[in-house]
Amino acid sequence: MKNILLVIDADHLNQENILFACYLAALTESRVTGIFLENNVLDPAPAVKIAYGMPYTETMVTSDLPGYHQRKLHQHQNIDTFKAICGKQGILSSVHPDAGLPLTQVLTESRYADLIIIGNDLAFQSSDQSRPTHFVKDFLRKAECPVVVAPRHFNRIEEIVFAYDESAAAAFAIKQFSYLLPELENCKLTIVQVMENETEQPIHIGKLSQMISCHYSNVHFHKLYGKASSELSSYLFDKKKTVVIMGSYGRNSLSEAFSHSTAEPLIKNLDLPFFIAHS
Repeated sequence: MKNILLVIDADHLNQENILFACYLAALTESRVTGIFLENNVLDPAPAVKIAYGMPYTETMVTSDLPGYHQRKLHQHQNIDTFKAICGKQGILSSVHPDAGLPLTQVLTESRYADLIIIGNDLAFQSSDQSRPTHFVKDFLRKAECPVVVAPRHFNRIEEIVFAYDESAAAAFAIKQFSYLLPELENCKLTIVQVMENETEQPIHIGKLSQMISCHYSNVHFHKLYGKASSELSSYLFDKKKTVVIMGSYGRNSLSEAFSHSTAEPLIKNLDLPFFIAHS
């Protein structure tokens, strides 16, 4: 991995997310590219459009909006701050401004990215106070590359917790994590399975162990019993310096997992980085 993409609201800079991206970049000797998203509903210049089969010129443009110039100045200041933080951390950085519909823009970026980092509070509507926001949930459902949901506060990574539900997506997630972040191979890796009851037996553990042993030397298995979201939440509650790997936990697609509140409350209530990849 040579280039990490960090999704940023051009109007609201989250410096903690930048520091987290810099940590991963230093770990992997990568560049950080800031994807500065603008929620522009108007065109930047007058454009000919069609309505009811007739052409007309849209004369109101982005620069006509109240406070436009002050907003652009603030955005440039945010870009300068981003570059300054990366420079102070010794990280190469670049900036990619994206104006238009934010979700469409960032999904396009994900198609050609190795890894994207996003904060769980990223929103382009002031009314969206949920965590993760509706924007982030939509992105996680549709992203075409692995995503790390950044924590609100971060120190370092010393343990990897892999939430494994025996699905293809879960196996895909741990493989993607191993390929992208081989520098963490000496960290403690804990494979957590949530079983419905103590009589349920895991399958394919031998094959999983064989795959994992090629990448990690300090591997531990831990079983929990009950409802996946609540058991995982309790297990992870006191964890520090830990990254959590999830595919489509809960034997459903990721979108179904979110709608059934499997992964969503973990991201909402736990201040940990979450690595999510779904095949």
